[in-house]
Amino acid sequence: MLKIYYNEKDNSDTAIKLTIKEDYCKVEITSDDGRRSGADVIENMLPYNSYALVDNTNGSTKIYRRVTRSDYQWLDLNRLGVAMKMDFADIVQLYGTYSLIQADTGVMADDEKDIIVRLFTVDKDKIEIDADQEYELLAFNSDDLALGSHPRRSLWDSYSLTADWTEYKANDKGYFTDDTDAEHIIPAAESIAFTITKYKGDFSSGEKLERDYDDEEVLVDCSAGCANNRRVRLENGVGHFVLYTLGYTGPIKIKLGRKWYEVWNEYNLVIGGENNGASYNLYGEQM
Repeated sequence: MLKIYYNEKDNSDTAIKLTIKEDYCKVEITSDDGRRSGADVIENMLPYNSYALVDNTNGSTKIYRRVTRSDYQWLDLNRLGVAMKMDFADIVQLYGTYSLIQADTGVMADDEKDIIVRLFTVDKDKIEIDADQEYELLAFNSDDLALGSHPRRSLWDSYSLTADWTEYKANDKGYFTDDTDAEHIIPAAESIAFTITKYKGDFSSGEKLERDYDDEEVLVDCSAGCANNRRVRLENGVGHFVLYTLGYTGPIKIKLGRKWYEVWNEYNLVIGGENNGASYNLYGEQM
């Protein structure tokens, strides 16, 4: 799925050529007055990633180890966000004054590539697209961005967490989809087995993803105890890890994310109840 949106409110005369083939993306731009122009490349578009093309105050960019003159450059927002711990919009302002294009990716497999590209400043009649897959050219209004849902919400898939036969679903803010204020309590034990299950988008469709290419690595971060695997490789959308509690009981935060976006699902749980010393295997069965 490739969707390309142009801003119907913008009336600039900017010409854009967009090339997307496999995981390669190139943008060539000429401004309406002809004074600014340039090109930049995303050499390898990563899955579940966000990129922004900004006006380049340095006047040059590096493409395949070669420095090239360009008034525009791509930013890898995920990589910069991990390093800086800043909001993506604030990162854009560090490198330029505004964002001309944003590209967001979902799964990027041989059989399926989900990409949404939004062109904020462009003349609709001066858009040229060269893609190796079918695409839709659609309109959006930049006035709707403030309250609208970001493409990441539909493109980036989610991970549920199952323990003691109960499956939990929560977003990146720690809000559970069951919309309750109740404490989510897991019986205390020396070790607790967790199962990670991959779902489409934000859980709203209820669709589990069990394809051969649902095999990414999920990062696990626990605020207490010790996990036996902090980089869980999914197999057909499912993975397992064990938390050794070390005698701990009480609130615990478990974050699930990816290498360049470390928290996408956050689980605020409570390890409680009587610790009977029981241990469990990877499938939640008492040993």
